[in-house]
Amino acid sequence: MASFEYRGGRIFYEEMGSGIPLVFIHPPGMGSAVFECQKPLSGWFRVILPDLSGHGRSPVCQTNISIGGYANEIAALLDSLKIERAAVLGYSAGGLIAQEFALTYPERAAALILASGYPEVQSAAFKYEHLAGMYMIKHHPDILIPLLAASHTRDHAYRARLAEHMELADKQIWFQFYGQSLHYSCTDRLKELKAPLLLMYGSRDFANQHIRSYKKHIDCQSAVIKKVAHQLPTKKWHAFNQVILGFLFSEAKI
Repeated sequence: MASFEYRGGRIFYEEMGSGIPLVFIHPPGMGSAVFECQKPLSGWFRVILPDLSGHGRSPVCQTNISIGGYANEIAALLDSLKIERAAVLGYSAGGLIAQEFALTYPERAAALILASGYPEVQSAAFKYEHLAGMYMIKHHPDILIPLLAASHTRDHAYRARLAEHMELADKQIWFQFYGQSLHYSCTDRLKELKAPLLLMYGSRDFANQHIRSYKKHIDCQSAVIKKVAHQLPTKKWHAFNQVILGFLFSEAKI
């Protein structure tokens, strides 16, 4: 993996392919390994897979993390690669960082893709899911990590790689990321988004209710992939990648 210096530490990332830069932003704990099935997109795009600080191979660079702080990390990553504009894709809570990046750096976001994303935690069930994640990573990471790996794939070798990558994450940063995600909201700023927006959900994911929330505030495209819940990048990666291809070729302007 390549890396660049950031706030006294280093941010590690993988980079492959050429064309429109496409940055993938992972959710709490998972690191870049969750996007292994998106590497084939490097046949069309310049795929960039960072481990946010405190995740994967990237050490803790900021002891009190925030969604805005992670958005700044993405900007610093682009600076290190001398990239002016990029498409950004955030998966689950990683989508909060993608949205914050597009809002804070509108001139740098060529397109915004949210996979199983949301602008804020709205329902009691979704709040409980975040609180449960915080409890489990604090008290039972040995249970949470294999559960997350198993929920993302039936491939035992890939499960092992996901779990190994998650083991590298700083558990306090993981806990903070859940907490920051729970309390973040950009709903009132959605109308300020300038980048073309694509929403992607699984038909079995209760998070797809957020399509209505977004469309109240902003024009956007949406795609619902059948026979899958939350884990689009790993469980339905063929369809997921095809939708990304079509959207970026149509909408992304560098």
